[in-house]
Amino acid sequence: MRVVGRGRMAVPGVAALAAAVAVILGGLLRGTYPFGARSRNILDLGQQFVPMHAHLRDVMTGSSPGDFIFNWSSGYGVPYIGDFMAYNGAALSWIVLLFPRDRIDLALYAIMIVAIASAAAAMTAYLRMLRPGAPAWISALAGVSYATCGWALDDGGYMTGWLYGLIAFPLICLLCEWVRRRRAVLPMLVAPFVIALFWYSHFYTVYMATLGAALVLIARVLSDPDGGSWWHRFTGSVRCLVVVGIGIALSAPLLVPTFKSVGYARPSPDEHFDAISWLSFFGRLLPASEGVGKTPGLAVGTVLLLAALSFPLNRRIARRERIVWSVVILLTIVSMQIPLTHEIWHGFDSPNGNPFRQAFVVAGMLVIAGWLSLAAGVRDVLAIAVPVVLLMALYGAAFGAWSTTPLTRVVVPAMVAVAVLAWAAWRWRQSQLVLRVAAGLLVVAVLAEVTASTYAIDKARAEKYSATPTWGPLQEQARALVMSAQDWPRHRVSPGAFSTVNDPMLVGGEGPEYYSSTIPDELSEELINLGFGYWAFGRAVIDPANPVIDAVFSVGARVRSDDQGGLELARSTASPFVTVRPIKPWVSADPGPYGLQETALGSDVYAIPKLTVVPAAGSTLAISDRRPGLLTIKLPAGTPTPAEFRLAGRCRPGSELYLSGREFAGEVLVPGQQWASFLPAFGKRPGIYSGGAVRAVGSTDASGSFDLKLRTSATTQLPVGAIGCLDRAKLNLAVTRLERSQPAAVSVGGHRIDLKLTPGKRGLVVMGVVKTPGWQCRVDDRTARKPTQLAGLMAVSVGPTASSVSCVYRPAGLRLGLLTGAAALAALLALAGLMKLLERRRTAAPAAAAEEG
Repeated sequence: MRVVGRGRMAVPGVAALAAAVAVILGGLLRGTYPFGARSRNILDLGQQFVPMHAHLRDVMTGSSPGDFIFNWSSGYGVPYIGDFMAYNGAALSWIVLLFPRDRIDLALYAIMIVAIASAAAAMTAYLRMLRPGAPAWISALAGVSYATCGWALDDGGYMTGWLYGLIAFPLICLLCEWVRRRRAVLPMLVAPFVIALFWYSHFYTVYMATLGAALVLIARVLSDPDGGSWWHRFTGSVRCLVVVGIGIALSAPLLVPTFKSVGYARPSPDEHFDAISWLSFFGRLLPASEGVGKTPGLAVGTVLLLAALSFPLNRRIARRERIVWSVVILLTIVSMQIPLTHEIWHGFDSPNGNPFRQAFVVAGMLVIAGWLSLAAGVRDVLAIAVPVVLLMALYGAAFGAWSTTPLTRVVVPAMVAVAVLAWAAWRWRQSQLVLRVAAGLLVVAVLAEVTASTYAIDKARAEKYSATPTWGPLQEQARALVMSAQDWPRHRVSPGAFSTVNDPMLVGGEGPEYYSSTIPDELSEELINLGFGYWAFGRAVIDPANPVIDAVFSVGARVRSDDQGGLELARSTASPFVTVRPIKPWVSADPGPYGLQETALGSDVYAIPKLTVVPAAGSTLAISDRRPGLLTIKLPAGTPTPAEFRLAGRCRPGSELYLSGREFAGEVLVPGQQWASFLPAFGKRPGIYSGGAVRAVGSTDASGSFDLKLRTSATTQLPVGAIGCLDRAKLNLAVTRLERSQPAAVSVGGHRIDLKLTPGKRGLVVMGVVKTPGWQCRVDDRTARKPTQLAGLMAVSVGPTASSVSCVYRPAGLRLGLLTGAAALAALLALAGLMKLLERRRTAAPAAAAEEG
């Protein structure tokens, strides 16, 4: 049996086109990019997916300093495989090559549209396989309804990578159906490679799709009226499980290193899952409802929802099939609200954010049930009346819910009326003309509902979340400035973060800004300790634009704002990327980030003054130093906010002042400027969610004294050594000293660093990259070993006769992944060979018997 028979490719193609057109029309009416000035880059779409696809394009075109293994553009050097698998490893991501770099936003939009279209085609093909004799146009509508479900438009609309799970669910179901029915070598050979491709694409949601396909397989095995004997059903399901298992194993060369990188990634606090009310849950069955991040996007359109509700009542379907499918769907729905099964759905790692990321699986099951009912024909009045009553009851109960949009209130009754009229025309069959008009009206109504849902969801989402800008003159100017100063690895160019926290990937350069779920914990921790700010539990790091850090990490130029509202390039003398320090390097005794910066630099450049904390006149604000190393600023009940206080002290005249306060939720008055927010109180869970970066706050006067004004609206903390006084002359001297210590030659490749040394003395080779798991270094021809570290920087000790050092980054788990993938390929080939041999024997046996006769 063929997966899709000859001539049937047109039906999935029509479904794909219809889904794409309906979603595009929604954006056109809304006026979002690329049809208007409104940016659609909300949340992770703008902060992660767009920049990372720009970086992917640079890697593929050879214009990136890194490669597919390591990324030199972000975080002063970070592993790339985890990001590749989590954000842009899918086949559709290669669409970026079809667009100029300054049209990266358009490329992401095209990827979203193609993904939704592919999901519509995949579901339509699967439905046609289940009931090939049913009306093709209805299967296409069902495919469109699945691909444009609430989850796809709401969650997938800004988490582009999640859409691969949307495609994978019906395709894995289809492949399993093909393997179950056609017991030949071809399905067993093809299916694992397709499954591996999807696990490469986005293992997270594809894992959920695979679980969903397993539930569908159970329903099919137990209820398929044409499934044959129970032994035949069992062996068919085992074949399906085998090909899925081999497919997952084939993806191991990238999957295992990804899991390792996730293990090394910055952890977030454990999340406790709390079920939501069932009204909020089922309210998302209504079209055009929006509840991103909080509720499941279950909507599959009014028509398919009515059809799914009719399924248990449709007596034209076998009772066993109705019972099995109804039970499986209900249990799947309930599993989304139970903590244990919630954990299973999310790989035992409850996510921060949307706890209903598997909602597309339930949407797919509802569409399958609806199709089975429509394919059988809904002739009983009760089978249409009860669903209408249930849907209108839900509509009434959720009418005022926060997830219900104005368009929901209009669309639902209108679509119910159209559906009932179309059903009545089909039920009593007045004439072919009436049937055709009713079918045409239904098709137009369904597509119009998708368009309305796209519009309403985008509008409601935009009112809750801000969007990063699409590529424009500002980004063009920033990139031009970065390219004009590019001289890697002699020095880095920091593009800043004028668009996103991932501007080094979006704009170019080699900056510290980086935001990823796979950021190595060691990198995040070291940068935060050096004085970087952070948010998202440390998964996003904020550049403090500090001259000492710039010197340590060889930042020779950075993009900054000018006085006219534009951008300019500021150059500075930076230390070399690689330096050779004394074998026992100097270690600073200063506290906090200032001491760590000095250790990394190898010189004493800060003075840490004793602070006097003075509340403003008439203030009831209380200052406590009972906690070692911390000043607690307490606001007694009834204290007017914001409450002001001052930090006073004395340093060398002309010193540059820096304020460190990772926990400080408040503002500082920078001389000559306005109040500047250090850390907003509403976004703060001390030491976990967000932290403030070291900030320049002016300089000392001619006498060396300073008197800084600060204010806060909540009880907060500052370190005792909050102020660092930087002596610029000492910094320049330190940089000059490091310049004299650089090796004879430095070469930096995609994921390696090669050095030629000047032999003569023992030393510590220090590189301007944070040490993360995976680096191996070799001195001359000796055995490779893990590097050491100095203040977080990667370091290698060398003897007086050493002439070269070579460091290579190898992702942890790569060897195991390659071995697993090779074993899976060998097992697949052996299985195919065995099946072919058995097939020949079965064919040869009757022929031999005939000859003997």
